[in-house]
Amino acid sequence: MKLLFRRYAAAMAGALALVIALPAAATSYSTDYTDLWYNPAEDGWGVNLIQQDDVIFATLFVYDATGYAHWFVASDVEPASPGNQAVFTGTLYQTTGPYFGAAWTPRGPANTAAVGTLTFNFDSANTATMQYSVNGVAVSKSISRQSWRNNSLAGNFIGGLTAQGSNCGGGVANGPVLILYQLSVQHAANQQVSMSLSNDSGQVCTFVGGYLQSGKLGSISGSWGCTNPAHTINNAGSFTISNIAVAITGWNGVFTGSDQYCTYRGQFGGIRDVI
Repeated sequence: MKLLFRRYAAAMAGALALVIALPAAATSYSTDYTDLWYNPAEDGWGVNLIQQDDVIFATLFVYDATGYAHWFVASDVEPASPGNQAVFTGTLYQTTGPYFGAAWTPRGPANTAAVGTLTFNFDSANTATMQYSVNGVAVSKSISRQSWRNNSLAGNFIGGLTAQGSNCGGGVANGPVLILYQLSVQHAANQQVSMSLSNDSGQVCTFVGGYLQSGKLGSISGSWGCTNPAHTINNAGSFTISNIAVAITGWNGVFTGSDQYCTYRGQFGGIRDVI
């Protein structure tokens, strides 16, 4: 990839702003943990997380000692230390309010009571350990994102890859890589994804792999390669795009990959083409 696209770096520098403007997840602080989380082995309870920047609002729905549905909230779940993107903690509250079938009456301070703490230790983008306490009763659960419908990446986009090349060999220097072309994506019913980046000069990069959904985020792992009519040596290797966030405007994810020249880490995605 480095050799293939180096000569186009200057011409494409003006397009860098468009790559930076690729669709982003809901938060710029960390992986977006917004989702419905649960323990797959324990049906019937779960926790909703909504993240904005570095603050998570959590709603925990469980059962009380009599077996009736019960819920708790934590509105101030924040990083355990400045800059921490893996451990979030906050106060857990129990609330009461007026009957839903009656006229609404304002809640007062007495309607909200702190009952313990709630902590999430995210060991990956899709898994975590949740620890909480309610009036002295301590609970620890392994949780993961819950999936019920796969997103589709299919469509035509303007986008591509921006990455940093490292551990390069074969006369290729470490440094930034930018590929910004027309991006065509096919997403089959068997969750096989085929992507093609092409331009008017005949350069083509293809990425083919299987798609997996975990909650609202997806991932693709497979093989990729680039061809260029001006070169006899082309690129080929493996790749993974993780933390794929999809919106009606487009999609993006974290790219890691390698070819015979370098290893790469960066961003991959596109803005949906209106044509």
